[in-house]
Amino acid sequence: MPANLIHSLRRYSPPLEATFEAMVSRFEVLLLLDSKLRDAGYVVHKDEQLYEAEVLPGLALWKVLYEEFDGIGRDMKRLLQLAFDTAVSTTMQTLETLGAVGELGPWAEDTTRSINALDTWVALLREQLKSYRGDRTGFFQECRQAFPDFVFSEVFPECLGTFKGDLNDFVVQIVSALTSLANDMPKCMTQRTTYECMQAFSAMSHYETSMEGNATRKEALTFQFTGKNGLVRILCEPHIKLSRSDRAGDTEYYFHRIYFSSAEHAEFQSKTLIGHIGKHL
Repeated sequence: MPANLIHSLRRYSPPLEATFEAMVSRFEVLLLLDSKLRDAGYVVHKDEQLYEAEVLPGLALWKVLYEEFDGIGRDMKRLLQLAFDTAVSTTMQTLETLGAVGELGPWAEDTTRSINALDTWVALLREQLKSYRGDRTGFFQECRQAFPDFVFSEVFPECLGTFKGDLNDFVVQIVSALTSLANDMPKCMTQRTTYECMQAFSAMSHYETSMEGNATRKEALTFQFTGKNGLVRILCEPHIKLSRSDRAGDTEYYFHRIYFSSAEHAEFQSKTLIGHIGKHL
């Protein structure tokens, strides 16, 4: 079930000690976060009654946007107008029927659903994804949201259908391994060789990771990715071994893999390339 972002009424309700200066400062931070989330590809919603929200006692948001106030520059006001006007209008109740909700706003920063950084939002998506139950297409779509720094090859989502048994029995293992790849692999890239990098990653993530080691199989591990200038073929030789399922009582050893590229590619700067998730190739 997808998670959604919303500028919520609750997070626009100010504390008693709120000041105009504090409000302006918090709006500046909020604009930066809103921009980062959109740049990462996330859709941002707004409560349909947001313009009427009192961001300070007696001061509705629409007045901040469309009336003159000392302390709010013209550029900032235009950015605020753009952010709110382009957000998708909805209700909190609607989003809650779809999945988890991340709330945006200048106030109420310490609640469990408050999103104050891109990393916080991504962590929420990944944790929710572990409980996914559905088909491979839906799982792939949510993986793309939860791992914005990954680029998946053209074999997705079909390769997710190659797991032995039900894909849903391996979801926790897949998400946990991908999370380790996102969080731990960058720390291992300082190693001198790819082999040492994989060894360091295995120790840190507790997932067995290795190289193929067979030069004749490079073609089978080369995948097509959509780049800025069309399709690009890239070797994804390193792989994480997924040897167990999440099913209670299941002791079978599975030969499933996540094939990826740990190298930097000019076409995909600062991105991790995922070639295949599924059966051993």
